[in-house]
Amino acid sequence: MYDQGTDPVTPVPEHASSSTGAPSPASQPEPAPQSGAGWKIAAAVVVLLALGFCGCFGMAFLASFGDGPAWPTGDAVALIHLDGVIAGTGSIYSGIVTPEYFVDQLLAAEADPAVKAILIRVDSPGGTVAASQEIAIETARITKPIVVSVGDVCASGAYMVASQCDEIIASPTSSIGSIGVIAQIPNVEGLFEKLGIEFTVITTGEFKDTGSPYRSMTPTETALFEEWLEVAYDEFVRIVAEGRGLPIEDVEEMANGWIWPGIVAEEMGLIDSVGTFNDALDRAAELGEIVGDPYIVTYGEPDYSALLRSLIGFGSRLERLSGYEPDHDALRQALPR
Repeated sequence: MYDQGTDPVTPVPEHASSSTGAPSPASQPEPAPQSGAGWKIAAAVVVLLALGFCGCFGMAFLASFGDGPAWPTGDAVALIHLDGVIAGTGSIYSGIVTPEYFVDQLLAAEADPAVKAILIRVDSPGGTVAASQEIAIETARITKPIVVSVGDVCASGAYMVASQCDEIIASPTSSIGSIGVIAQIPNVEGLFEKLGIEFTVITTGEFKDTGSPYRSMTPTETALFEEWLEVAYDEFVRIVAEGRGLPIEDVEEMANGWIWPGIVAEEMGLIDSVGTFNDALDRAAELGEIVGDPYIVTYGEPDYSALLRSLIGFGSRLERLSGYEPDHDALRQALPR
């Protein structure tokens, strides 16, 4: 066997004629198999996909000459989702919305000159007090119009955030409210006594282990927790009252921790109107003085790992058509984890 690029002496075939030096018909070399057939099929698939895309684009272009435009023609509305529990740490992949993640999107929409209004889609039961208040404060600082569209629930800390927006629109049966603060402290002291488990706790301060689940709280500790909750509760009421333009006394009457359906919340002044997501989008475009159908832009953390896996999966299907098999183990090691 010779390396490519060498010029070896061609061996004489066994059945070559001794008089002419030309090979006999029986000694002619077999034709090489067609190795590019798979790639031709893959290329054909790509061409068909491209033609399909062009066809869809062409139909959309022709449709624009009908009763109305087939795509948006106006400025943009930024769509930001508030889904899941609000907390200081976590990620959207575990159902947690952090102030950093949410506020970054708010600021991006505020800085984007194409965005004339912001639409926040809320489906959240609330979360921790500090994280909810941080998002509410930053939301109140945004100068562009903000409309909230409520899905299933906008409660507790999520409602604190929504109250800082220009308008809130919810469906008649959305769950609205739950204005209040809660602290849950478990006590497994009785269970541990039955199991014969004891804890020795050493602290440098009288209240360092307040809230420990291994013992009951003292009356003084209970009073301290209640004082802390009153501070958080007063802040909650104040923020809602300022955001909704309601007297503090009216908010205090509603701040009993209960949730109301959207149709009742409208009568109470907790939301502005009942409607759908599209109603909220239209209202955001109206407040943003957008002429024509608005574009919808989103901001968020792209999942490059999922994108790479998707691309490699598509490439694998083409490889099977072409007959080429790459080193998949090496590709997997190259992916971010």
